[in-house]
Amino acid sequence: MSELVEIKRDGQVARVVMRRKGNNAIAEDLMEDLAAAFTILGEDPEARVIVLASDYEKYFSVGADLTMLGAIDRQAPDATDQIAAFMKRMNAHFATIERCPKPVIAAINGHALGGGSELALCCDFRVMVDDGRSRIGQTESSLGIIPGAGGTQRLPRLIGKARALRYVIESTRLSAKEAEAVGWVDQAVAPEEFAAAVDQRAARLAKAATFAIAMIKDAVRRGYDLPLDDALDIEAANFARAALSNDAAIGIMSFLAKQDPEFTGS
Repeated sequence: MSELVEIKRDGQVARVVMRRKGNNAIAEDLMEDLAAAFTILGEDPEARVIVLASDYEKYFSVGADLTMLGAIDRQAPDATDQIAAFMKRMNAHFATIERCPKPVIAAINGHALGGGSELALCCDFRVMVDDGRSRIGQTESSLGIIPGAGGTQRLPRLIGKARALRYVIESTRLSAKEAEAVGWVDQAVAPEEFAAAVDQRAARLAKAATFAIAMIKDAVRRGYDLPLDDALDIEAANFARAALSNDAAIGIMSFLAKQDPEFTGS
């Protein structure tokens, strides 16, 4: 697809592979290409599940490429507006990944720090290698800055406000096992079992009713912070859409016939 992002296909499983300058530092060029890839795959009926992966052995993503901040004229009257506009664009790219209707797995094969952690937080599942060296963390405060692409918002929603606040303030770097224990990642896997664990989860999700999964993701995302009655309205509307899908017909008929369903994702 580009020099920075490649889409690889293996049947119903699509892999979006990052390869930016040896460590996948987060920058606008990488995020633009990632957002484009997820837009393509989100609309592709042949892609039932997406794995976000790195082409580099030791790094999922080391965090933000800070050269952009270094280039800002700190004394310029519009310096604040320039940075805010940049982050607004970046957050739109991150949101494209989060809102992808397909189930998304982050295959965290190495360090996922700062923006790298924020990228993983946009995915539905996080599988991290437990190799004794790789760490995940929102480490921005150690640089005198703060997370700018969802770290102060998505992480508390995932693991709880008090715990997330402590980790973000202290720039804590967690091992895979530590991250699994608090729910930051779903699965910590030994290096020799890592690829198989990602493949097994992807294969299982690819067989699922992915249209229903899209409706679940949408209902949770849009309803999470709403009053309950408003959120239930969203759920009811999405239930209706799922109930009228081909997958619902297949699932119900298969259940009544005591057969395993073969969902189509539509």
